[in-house]
Amino acid sequence: MRALIAIPLLLLAAPAAAQVPFNPAAPENRQVMPAFNYDTVETVLRQINARFERRGTAVRPALQVQFANGRRAAILFGSCERQGAACKAISIQSVWPRPPAVPPERLAANIHRFNQRFAFSSAHVTADGRAAIQRYLTADFGFLRGDLAVNLLVFANMAQRFQTEVLR
Repeated sequence: MRALIAIPLLLLAAPAAAQVPFNPAAPENRQVMPAFNYDTVETVLRQINARFERRGTAVRPALQVQFANGRRAAILFGSCERQGAACKAISIQSVWPRPPAVPPERLAANIHRFNQRFAFSSAHVTADGRAAIQRYLTADFGFLRGDLAVNLLVFANMAQRFQTEVLR
């Protein structure tokens, strides 16, 4: 699941609904979703006011996402059955261009310190020298809609923090 996809800088399709703040107390957050797929994940992305575009194929579905805070990510679906209709895992990934102002050894040290401080996600340097952050979630027995919303919101905040603290 370490496969990374580049996040183009084009604008993503905005959700049709007005921008309403995420309500953690909403009753739908307790709804158990049976598996990850486009429909279940897109429902949550709309709930947290993220913009998204479908990528990938029926067999290897993926989403390109822009969170409300401007951070971009790819959501890659894994362990899928029925042509991507029932996936047991997702990987949420953000990748940045190689930071020219940060020497490779300092970038590696910054990432190491980030990983020591934050266990929520894993940060690393890609084979071509780009900085990346990733979160892997499973849903072998389903997932709570609200838990996915919180995971996505925290990932967006961690990606912002990563950009500010690691890539400076």
